Amino acid sequence: MNPEDLERMADGIVRLRAEILRRREDEQDTADLTSPQALALRAVALQGPLRMGALAEELGVTVATASRTVDALEERGLASREPDPDDARAVRVALTAAGKRERERRRKRFVEALERLMQELSDDERRQLVASLETLSRLLATRPPSGG
Repeated sequence: MNPEDLERMADGIVRLRAEILRRREDEQDTADLTSPQALALRAVALQGPLRMGALAEELGVTVATASRTVDALEERGLASREPDPDDARAVRVALTAAGKRERERRRKRFVEALERLMQELSDDERRQLVASLETLSRLLATRPPSGG
């Protein structure tokens, strides 16, 4: 791949991340969550109750950081710690009913915004975008993060 294409890809990803963060800051009707809190909410919603170590691994943080993230979700009434039925010494993080509603609100809002954006694309452009995002996601999921 030529260096110009790599630079364009890098710039595109950085701009995309910045735009996603900017739009997230504009949200008014969802709970005020940090990115790690929102990611934790998503992980537990998708995978069910998780041990703290598993959640930390999913978020790419230490157990102590994951625990602080869960503390914040608990303060908002979105998550709770529950005994692990397989290990009396361990706890799992679970979503409360309010946490499930918040996750669903966030997901619905995102899908609706995406739908509005996709109306500007042709069917072929949408298919190409979906395929590209799936490929990028697969590549990123199989490689450890590197500095940069």
